[in-house]
Amino acid sequence: MFVQLDLSHSHRRRRWWLLPLVLAAVLLAGPWLAAVVPGTAASIDRFVGARYTAQIDALQTENFTLHQQLARSADALAENDALRRLAGCGRVSAAVAPARVLARGVGGFTLACPGAVSGAAVLDAGGRYAGIVTAVDGDTCTVALVRTAGLCGAYAGLVTPGTWQLTGLPADCGLAAGDVVTTPSGDWLGTLATAPMPDADGLTASAALADTADLCASVYFVKK
Repeated sequence: MFVQLDLSHSHRRRRWWLLPLVLAAVLLAGPWLAAVVPGTAASIDRFVGARYTAQIDALQTENFTLHQQLARSADALAENDALRRLAGCGRVSAAVAPARVLARGVGGFTLACPGAVSGAAVLDAGGRYAGIVTAVDGDTCTVALVRTAGLCGAYAGLVTPGTWQLTGLPADCGLAAGDVVTTPSGDWLGTLATAPMPDADGLTASAALADTADLCASVYFVKK
């Protein structure tokens, strides 16, 4: 006679008696897990944080380098454009050196101009007189918008960059709009915007100038 044994109940009993042992092991290991898990999490945080910080530092360095390269490229482009304009204006025959503006102040600006000398005239990209070098400090120089003599035909007056008025002309000079005004050394100051008008004293006359230097440029030229 064949007898079939049902062992499933026995298997279930053997599995259930292991449960208290597992619970006891977990309870005993609780303090150890509480100490190890936070430490492990902290170690992971430190590792990930260090890698993240290193990546941020690398990106910031790369960004700074790219900005420097872009700035140098922009400076080079501005200088090349100014050189082309100067070459095409036909107003400059003397040797000049390009100089980039570093800072601006009241009545002048600072240029990066190695080799400049005090007293040198400063021209814009149109070859027009903008000021004069008044101080040199290493590879930089200070340019002041100082008043200079302005010659127009057979007459002379005074011109201050920024105001661009030719003053002190004889009232009966007979000059006309469009007449060219230069410095004593031949640098372009501008043209008479109108015929000179008599001043209040009736003895002298003044006239505004047109086609004058750009005092907001980023590149100038220092005469050698």
